[in-house]
Amino acid sequence: MNLFSELNNLLENAYAPYSGFHVASIVVTEEGKHYKGVNVESVAYPTTICAERNAIFSAVTEGIRPGEIKEVHILARNEEGSFIPAFPCGACRQVIAEQSLGKAKVYVYASASEVSEHTIETLLPHAFISLT
Repeated sequence: MNLFSELNNLLENAYAPYSGFHVASIVVTEEGKHYKGVNVESVAYPTTICAERNAIFSAVTEGIRPGEIKEVHILARNEEGSFIPAFPCGACRQVIAEQSLGKAKVYVYASASEVSEHTIETLLPHAFISLT
């Protein structure tokens, strides 16, 4: 499933006045529900939130449980306005692994036709996942 158009529209909502690096993410559940997120920067950088976690936290807020997330789609645009492939940061990889129980596919878009597919297991081998 190619979500480029939806991600591209979503990029307009990203708030990145400091880095100029805009990111949009859409999480897809096993039931096909979509949850959206964008990065939101703060001048106090540690309080910034990534698009992937923003989308996942929205899904959790709506009642999605660990193991129900099957896909994470990511599109990024740099300060010059060019699309670039952007992989999840370490914190996002941990949250994706935990919320998908290590089963999510991560789709990284470089353009509408250039999409790479990765498993969260390959992006974060030996993830810390508590099954209790």
